[in-house]
Amino acid sequence: AVRQSVGSASIWSRRAEAGSGLLTGAVHTLGVGWFGPEGTDIPERMSNPADKTGVPRLFLFHPDGSGPDELASPLFDMYNPAIPAEVNQDAFRDVLPRNDFFVAVVDSQKLDVGLLAPTPEPLVNETLPLYDPAGVTTTEPTHADPGEGDLVLLMGFASTGDLAGELAASVGRVLSDGEAQSVIEMLANAQDEEGDIPHEPEVEMIIEARAVTGMSGGAAFNRDGQQVGILIRASDVHDGTQYVRAVRMAYVVARLAAAFDDLSPEDQAVLQQYLEPGN
Repeated sequence: AVRQSVGSASIWSRRAEAGSGLLTGAVHTLGVGWFGPEGTDIPERMSNPADKTGVPRLFLFHPDGSGPDELASPLFDMYNPAIPAEVNQDAFRDVLPRNDFFVAVVDSQKLDVGLLAPTPEPLVNETLPLYDPAGVTTTEPTHADPGEGDLVLLMGFASTGDLAGELAASVGRVLSDGEAQSVIEMLANAQDEEGDIPHEPEVEMIIEARAVTGMSGGAAFNRDGQQVGILIRASDVHDGTQYVRAVRMAYVVARLAAAFDDLSPEDQAVLQQYLEPGN
């Protein structure tokens, strides 16, 4: 689990040849303007993270698990989905799940972001130290797609209230497509804004669980520690129950693979070192 300057994120994998980490998060945690001017269409893009200037905004756990590091790790952009102009505004309040995720690269640099945030060095190809005693980020497969009724663990960092700055977690149940559709209809009748967003089963899962502000961009994991989703939105609590949306890792990996296949052989050879072998 990773705390961002705003929101949360997750180290999905460290199986890359370069030794760096693959990071997933929610587009809306980066803020309008990150990928292009507000109010403009942002194209789907996959590019060499080593060509980017890293942004020190990530706080990973110390390798011994003692807690989040006070020094920042840099985020190097690699992939974003297309983002329509009409949702590239108003703090991404209307962004749909299929547009609300990104994949980036994290290296081993650590920076003091006190009064003046430094500019990271270019992307460093060496092993990313990480608290991962079970080796879930280095053991294939690092992601999975849960089935209906499966229990999943949600993790992210709270940003408000008594838990502000602390790692928050809950266990929830993945709803079936039929249950998810019924929940969307119930939320619409309750005038919950989540009821205005159609459910796309191939893109997202809806989980009966609890989440707090700040967990956006964090992850859902199965019993084996494999990442199954990226947390993006949550309903209000209704009769003691809350519903959390998560983009499916199966969808993320499929979009990443399709974008990779569209690259030239030369670009593929460069980018492969930052991806999992075989992806």
